[in-house]
Amino acid sequence: MLLVGIVLGLVTVGFVVPCLVDVAATPARELRRLTKPGWVLVIVLFSAFGAVAWLVAGRPGRRRRTLPPRHLEGAPSFGPQDALRRHPAGRGMDPGIEASPGPGALWAGEAPRRPAGPDDDPQFLEELARRIRRSRDPGA
Repeated sequence: MLLVGIVLGLVTVGFVVPCLVDVAATPARELRRLTKPGWVLVIVLFSAFGAVAWLVAGRPGRRRRTLPPRHLEGAPSFGPQDALRRHPAGRGMDPGIEASPGPGALWAGEAPRRPAGPDDDPQFLEELARRIRRSRDPGA
């Protein structure tokens, strides 16, 4: 009897609960046959049989689940080649795209760049060296 309880517990945790999560995560417009509360009720009342019913009759097909979200519908899209060209690594592989100038080069109309960090600033390094010399030799 204990073994039957353990098996039912494992089926519930390993099969029924993921189906309930899947029902909750599926957008309402993609459900088939019943509404969300209806599917949750079927799965809770009939446990493994309800979960099988969800997988067979309620879960949307793979094709329908790959639709873009509503906020992205009609947005401009680009193919894999365009994505590769937009990525820095892809720009280097495409001979048709000019290489970007190095970090020290200036773009047209761009102000000179400031050092990225203190270790790139020669004035900071000189001041740091001066302070180190002064701390080692207090008489200087």
